[in-house]
Amino acid sequence: MRPPWGYFALMKWAWLLPLVLLACTPIEQEIVGRFERNAEAGCQSCTARGPEWMEFDEAPASGGAARYRFQFDDDERHSGTYQFLSLDTNVTLTLYPDSSTVLYSDLIGDVLYTQYSVRSGAVREPCEGLFRQCRWDREP
Repeated sequence: MRPPWGYFALMKWAWLLPLVLLACTPIEQEIVGRFERNAEAGCQSCTARGPEWMEFDEAPASGGAARYRFQFDDDERHSGTYQFLSLDTNVTLTLYPDSSTVLYSDLIGDVLYTQYSVRSGAVREPCEGLFRQCRWDREP
């Protein structure tokens, strides 16, 4: 007995399924880790406007909020909780600072809506034009 024609068509494309599943890592897992600013990527303003490194923790299994920490070149920093908000087709990383050094103390209690995108082991933010982006690469 011969298998139906649909069986051969399915087997022809079955190798693609594992690749698709591996490529679809949820953004909540992509962001977890420490990211260092890539000085060779982006714009000259990246140093002045963004952190030297950023670190994102996974949300605790007990249901608490996920935490982040930003460290800037001048040893200033802020930290707090973060979450992703879906607006239409865009996903926005939202920061809720709850502790900081003196320079960023005015951020405590505010909500920061970022333009960060997370993909391929990097956090990116648009700068100085349509195709230029500040980039923070995941540390190994």
